[in-house]
Amino acid sequence: MTHRKTLKFVLPIALLLICGGARQAAAQLGTGGSTGLLGSGGTTGNTTFSSSDFFIGIQEVQGVNLTTFDVARFFNQARCECETPVYIFISLLPSGIAKRSTITSTTGTVSVVLGSLCSSVEGQVISNCVPVPGGTEPVLTFLNNASMSIKTDAKTLSSYLAPNTGIIDAGTTTSGADGCTSPNGGQFTQVINVNFDFDGDGIVDVPVTTSVIIDLVPPPAPTGVSVRGGEEALIFNWEQVNQALTTDLLGYQILCSRADQYQVFAGTDTDAGGSNGAFSSAFMKCPKTRPDGGIEALNPSFVCSPLLSAVSSSYRVETLQNNITYGATVVAIDNSGNASQPVVSYGTPVPTSSFYDVYRNGYAANTQASNGQSDPGGAAGGFCAVAVQRPGWRSTGGALIAFGLGAAGLAVARRRRRGRR
Repeated sequence: MTHRKTLKFVLPIALLLICGGARQAAAQLGTGGSTGLLGSGGTTGNTTFSSSDFFIGIQEVQGVNLTTFDVARFFNQARCECETPVYIFISLLPSGIAKRSTITSTTGTVSVVLGSLCSSVEGQVISNCVPVPGGTEPVLTFLNNASMSIKTDAKTLSSYLAPNTGIIDAGTTTSGADGCTSPNGGQFTQVINVNFDFDGDGIVDVPVTTSVIIDLVPPPAPTGVSVRGGEEALIFNWEQVNQALTTDLLGYQILCSRADQYQVFAGTDTDAGGSNGAFSSAFMKCPKTRPDGGIEALNPSFVCSPLLSAVSSSYRVETLQNNITYGATVVAIDNSGNASQPVVSYGTPVPTSSFYDVYRNGYAANTQASNGQSDPGGAAGGFCAVAVQRPGWRSTGGALIAFGLGAAGLAVARRRRRGRR
C-alpha cells in the first residue's frame, strides 16, 4: 500500500519534469536557436541565404548598370588617373527578398572589401584585403531597402593588391598618376567581396563576390612608320603590332598637328572620352594628368582618322594643305581604350600632276622655249609622236598638196576599173 501511494505522487511529478524539460528544449530551439543564423552557412529558419540571392553591379551613372561587355573594358589608365566616379550596386534578387522575413537577428553589418581570398574579412585591413571607403552599412538597413549603392572611383577599384593573373599585353609598365600602374606589366583581376555578417558576431555569414578586369597598360607602339606626301594628303604605312603577344589589340588611329601645335580638324577636347571634331577618339587620356609630349601628349582633339582595324597597315589622311609640314603619329589602341606612346614623324603634302598635266604644261626642248615662256604641249612625245619640233607652214602645205594628188589618183583608178566591167 505504501509503495502504491508513493508511485501515485511520484509519477505525476516525473511527468511534469519531463514535459517541462521538453517545453524548455522547444523554447531554446524555435527560430532563434541552432536553426537561426549560422556563421558558416547563413541559415535562418528553414531557409538558407546563398550568393545566388544577391546581385552586384558596376555603375558609371548611378542607377544604370554597365553591361558585362562594358565592365570588361571600363577600367583603364585614363579613368584611373581621372578618378572617374564609380558605384558598386548590391541588391537582393527576388529569391533573397522572399527570405528576409525569416531573419530574426539583424545586428550585424555588410562590408565591401577588395582583394582575392578576402571573403571572410569585414571592415578592416588584413594583408591584401582593403575595405572600400564608405562600403560598410548596417545589415538591417540593407534588408529594409533590399539594396545599397557604394560610391567610389576607378582609382580605388584599380588598386593593385596581389599578382593573381598573367600578362596579356606585350607593352611595358608605364608610369602615370600614383596608384595607376600595374606592377606585373599587364591586366589583372580585381575581386570585389560583399560580406554579410547578419548577427554581428564578427563572422561572415554569406560572402558574395564579383570580379572586374583592370587594364592600366597600353599596347606597344607600331614600328616601321613612314609618312610621305601626296596631293593635299599624307600617306602612312606601318608594321602591325604582333597580336600573338598583344591579344586585346583593338586597332590603330592617326593623330596629326599643323606646325606641331595646331589642330588640323575642328573640334574640342571635351573629356577623357574624346573630342567632338571630325573624328571620334577610340582611346582615352585623362586631361588633368596629360604630360608634355608629341601631338599634345595624345590629345583626342588631334585625331585625324577613324578607328582603323587591327589588321590595317596603311592609311591616307586627306584634305590637308600642300607645302605645309605636319607632325603625325600612329598609335595602337587596346580594347580598354589605352593608346600606345606617340612616336612623332613629319610629312609635307605636295602638289602632283597627271601625265596629261605634264604633257600639256611641259616645256619644249631643254624645258624652256626660245622666248623664255613655258611651251604647253611641247613635251617630248612617245611612240606616236616622232617629230622633235613643230612642222613649218611650208612642210604643212606640201603635205596637204601631196594628200590631194593622192586622193585624185585613187578616184581615176576607180573609174577605169568600172569602165572595164
